[in-house]
Amino acid sequence: MQTLTERRFPDCPERLDGTHLRQFQEEGYLAFENVLSAAEVETARAAITALARDLLEEARQGRAEVVRPGRAATGNYSGVRIHRRENPFNLHFEPGVEPFSLDPERAELGLRKLHGYHQEHPFFQELVHRPKVKGVVEALLGHPAVLFGDMALLKAPFIGSPKPWHQDDAYFSYLPLESIVTAWIALDDATEENGCMQVLPGWHRKGAFKHFHGIDCEIVRDRLDVTAAVNVELGAGGAMFFSGMLPHQTPPNTSPMRRRALQLQYRGANTRKVEKEEYSLAFAEADGTPASCGAASRG
Repeated sequence: MQTLTERRFPDCPERLDGTHLRQFQEEGYLAFENVLSAAEVETARAAITALARDLLEEARQGRAEVVRPGRAATGNYSGVRIHRRENPFNLHFEPGVEPFSLDPERAELGLRKLHGYHQEHPFFQELVHRPKVKGVVEALLGHPAVLFGDMALLKAPFIGSPKPWHQDDAYFSYLPLESIVTAWIALDDATEENGCMQVLPGWHRKGAFKHFHGIDCEIVRDRLDVTAAVNVELGAGGAMFFSGMLPHQTPPNTSPMRRRALQLQYRGANTRKVEKEEYSLAFAEADGTPASCGAASRG
């Protein structure tokens, strides 16, 4: 197996300085330990568990919508989903997991994602505005930040599936491309074995890479030199802040340990949402080939 470079990271400062900003511009990401305290990590874990189990129970009682994958669905597209009807909150399960045949604890272990969770709990409502989260993002953007996406990303022991190489901007339609920053906060110690973030430092400056729909929306495999990849191994409570143009992935969880993380996506107040045609011109390879998930074909 390929050995990736590992880095150790400092505690999160109260305020970023010029060295931090230059590193972000050069490498496309920053990572810090102790963005959350141990007590806050426990609060976040408990909140995720409660929200997931509550929505699953709503579905059992017929008060939430259950979406089952079509016969042609494969990879990360092929898990059961549960949607709350009155707001964006929803659950995604790992492929092959049948949540209604499991007890609540085992069903929760089969989750891949919670979408739209931050408005569902007071801790998360406060977290998204913190100086060590939103404040860091605003320093990196150079503009006020607007939260526009939130996911809790969960990798269960042994079955947590990979998220292949991609750029977050491939999913969006905001310009300018460089005005997107994602905050990724570890709720468990994140290691290569349980699916930590892996990045290609500096590759955010190489432009857009063509995406296709394989096991997920992912970068065409001959576009990257993954021998340059770096493991971003973080302790629980650590966080990574990265550019929407930075290629990154998370491997499968091959360990007996859970790997839970919160992901918050911010755009600068200077951004504007554009139509697919305009975005395809901006998020494109050097030869003009549209590169986004919206323009991607099936692999």
